[in-house]
Amino acid sequence: MEDAIANRGLRRTASVQEDWVAWLPEEKDRLFYATLNELEISYGILSVTLDDAFNLCGQGKLAPAREQARMVAQLFDRLAGRVRGILRSLYEHSRQFGTFPNTAPLRPRFFRSERAQQVARSNNLLALVRFRARTRFFRKLGALEEIVAGLQREARETARDVAEGIAVSWRKHWTRLEILDYDLNTSLRETTIVLKSFFCVLPIEELPAFRQRVVSLTPKPSLSQTRRPAQVFAKMEPAYRKKVTQAAAPERSAVSRTSPRNQAHPDRDG
Repeated sequence: MEDAIANRGLRRTASVQEDWVAWLPEEKDRLFYATLNELEISYGILSVTLDDAFNLCGQGKLAPAREQARMVAQLFDRLAGRVRGILRSLYEHSRQFGTFPNTAPLRPRFFRSERAQQVARSNNLLALVRFRARTRFFRKLGALEEIVAGLQREARETARDVAEGIAVSWRKHWTRLEILDYDLNTSLRETTIVLKSFFCVLPIEELPAFRQRVVSLTPKPSLSQTRRPAQVFAKMEPAYRKKVTQAAAPERSAVSRTSPRNQAHPDRDG
């Protein structure tokens, strides 16, 4: 595997950390940041919308908060679908072309939901076995896909219960949505890290094929999901418009969030 990469004129770095700071040729750099920027914008809109819902609940405005829950469900679904599209693109491309990057295992402490921690713990334990790069890569993609799919299903069901007013405890349901949002953010960071390492070893001649695969496998937003972009963008911090290289790092699969509700977990980066 390593010899095959060398024969294709690629220099593999020693670690995921080195991949993260590695230089990319302009064409690959452009696609990487364009892809990441779309994910960041989607997450920013979701986070602000969820904050709005929490504020409405705090003010006792439960009817508009329930309506906000419908939007949260749509935005969550949209972002989860995009992350899963990236993961599927990586999987299918690597299966076809045999391009495998450096891979670091998931860390359970970066997640908060029980199921996500369990999947991450399993992935972390399996990393102790000396698998080939191909196996480690596919196992991590599979673990992330499982986590995001589970978050997507639970967020849809929880938001539906809130929106339809059938939640037994609205406080418990909203808290659960915040936890699911947190873990989706972690999954986004992990996917970003994998994507950067992948671009580090992706031969330039494979770039058009990978670009086309990303376009075909990542869902596009519907009108109902983008009906209020101006109001939402106005609430997003300027940091979301900065260069997205600040959005993730291999040793810190989390970033500062856009609202005070997200500042209550300082141990996440520990």
